[in-house]
Amino acid sequence: MDHSLAVAAWAALAACTFPVLFFVSAPYGKLVRDGWGPRVDGRLGWFAQEIVSPVVLTLAFLRGGDAFTFSHPGTSPPGAFARACVAVWWAHYLHRAVYYPLVRRMSDTTLPVVAMAVCFNVVNGTLMGAELARGGAYLAHPDPRTLAVGFAVFVTGAAINVSSDAALLRLRKRPGDRKHYVPRGGLFELVAAPHYFGECVEWVGFAAATRTSAGWAFAFWTFANLYPRAVAYRRWYVEKFGAKFPRERRAMIPFAL
Repeated sequence: MDHSLAVAAWAALAACTFPVLFFVSAPYGKLVRDGWGPRVDGRLGWFAQEIVSPVVLTLAFLRGGDAFTFSHPGTSPPGAFARACVAVWWAHYLHRAVYYPLVRRMSDTTLPVVAMAVCFNVVNGTLMGAELARGGAYLAHPDPRTLAVGFAVFVTGAAINVSSDAALLRLRKRPGDRKHYVPRGGLFELVAAPHYFGECVEWVGFAAATRTSAGWAFAFWTFANLYPRAVAYRRWYVEKFGAKFPRERRAMIPFAL
């Protein structure tokens, strides 16, 4: 299959999935519930599903973009910038797959969620790794201004994501504390899920910096997946805490209507 056609199909699937997720929330974390198959330890399941992404991306990258789905070789060998993008991908996912579950207690997930996440990361990592391996004029010689803006957006999003996750971790008053609390401070005063907002910003920055179609498809997928979940999280806070949860807080996007 042609790479551009595969990416277009991938983005179209995200568009179809987006409205569905407002009605069906994936059963993990705060939203875990029975009736979705066997439960899996949250930390183990999280590691298993997330570590797949950088591994598959690296395999596709090292195979020169002709592995898995694509049969045509890259237009030019990947240069230093493309290799740096692979390193950035690894940095994100080492934090997400290894550090994140190690430092916190996580609610159970379910086996179907882990399986779907693995499938997602296999496809997404393959598309991204293949495009980075194929090179192209921009990846060989990126525009410094575009790269600087994209990198700044990526770092800003990563900082929001990491700092918000850290704030949620600090809510637990003592080891073993399983109570839930209303988060306060920073972007939590504006939205229920600033960590999701940060992740969306992060991948928009990556897509802008790399000018890759697969990068933009992933940024769209991130929004399509996380915005409905942020809406569900806000609803969960309202139902659990009632008047203690500030009703003016939006779901994920600050100052949204």
